[in-house]
Amino acid sequence: MREKEIDFVARHYRKGRFEAEAGWRRLGVVSASRWKSFRVAAAVAATIVLSATAALIYREYRTADLQRQSVEAPAATPLTTVKIIDFENASLSEVIRKIEEVYDVKVGNLPDDGREYQLSLHYEGTPSDLIGVINDILGTQMTVAEK
Repeated sequence: MREKEIDFVARHYRKGRFEAEAGWRRLGVVSASRWKSFRVAAAVAATIVLSATAALIYREYRTADLQRQSVEAPAATPLTTVKIIDFENASLSEVIRKIEEVYDVKVGNLPDDGREYQLSLHYEGTPSDLIGVINDILGTQMTVAEK
């Protein structure tokens, strides 16, 4: 049966008679190559729309980030100022005097026997935290206030 089909095609073959393009035209269907140009145009349009959307989203988030960044930080007060202090075998009275001088604060509720305590430390931070550390070490109840 296979030979009969080949013989039929060989006898009836004429150039241009069995072209796919001509067959699609006879059936009234637009060829695939025309649809291909529409698909390319649709892909380009989709790319443009997605790019524009991404640009708008980026701009919106960027604006929100800039607004968040432009918020001013609260002004530093003596109680929130970070500084470095070093002591080597200093009495508590000397440490308190130096803290008040460096941080410009007033330390209250001092123990009566301040000269009996000796401290050696290197500290970087706020006066409130420093006094808190000293309170924990010595078991005292000192407080810090702005001058």
